[in-house]
Amino acid sequence: MALGQWRLIGPRLAGAIVFLALRMRLSRARIREFFIELFDLQLSTGGLDETIREAGRAVAPLEDDMVLDIEQAVLLHADETPWKEAGQPFWLWVFVASYTTLFFICSRGLEILSNVLTAKFAGNLMTEGYQAYRHLGRRLRCWAHLIRKCQGLIDSTDARVVRRQGHA
Repeated sequence: MALGQWRLIGPRLAGAIVFLALRMRLSRARIREFFIELFDLQLSTGGLDETIREAGRAVAPLEDDMVLDIEQAVLLHADETPWKEAGQPFWLWVFVASYTTLFFICSRGLEILSNVLTAKFAGNLMTEGYQAYRHLGRRLRCWAHLIRKCQGLIDSTDARVVRRQGHA
C-alpha cells in the first residue's frame, strides 16, 4: 500500500503549511514556491491541500468544546474592527473566552451576535460602546473606552457636547 505524500509530512511541516495557508493567506502555489526556494523541498499542490484538510479534520472534535466554552463563559470579551480590501469593507469580529478565541470576518450587522451569543450564553459580555451590543442584558463596558470618552468630555470646550453627554 502506497502512502500519500501528505502522510509523509510530519507535524512540524504540517503546522508550517497550515500557518502559511491560514494565517499568512498564501495560496497552495505560493506555499509550494516557499518550500522550494527556502528548503529545496518539492511538495505537490495536492499534498499541501490534503495536509491542510487533514489538519481541519484533526481539530473538528474540538468544535463542541469550543462552543461549550463560549456558552459557559462567565466573562466573554467581544470586539469588532473594520478594514477595506480592494475597496470593499470588511469587519473582523473577535470573541474571547477562557480557552477559546473565535474570529469571524463578516458584516457589522447583528447576525454574528445571534450566531455566537445563543440563548445558552448567560455570562457577562465585555464590549466597547458599539450599539449592536446594547440589547444584550449582561453587558460590561471596557474601561479603556470609557476613560477615552471621559477624557473627550474633559477636553471639550463646547458646553453643548458636555450637556448632550449628561454631565453638565
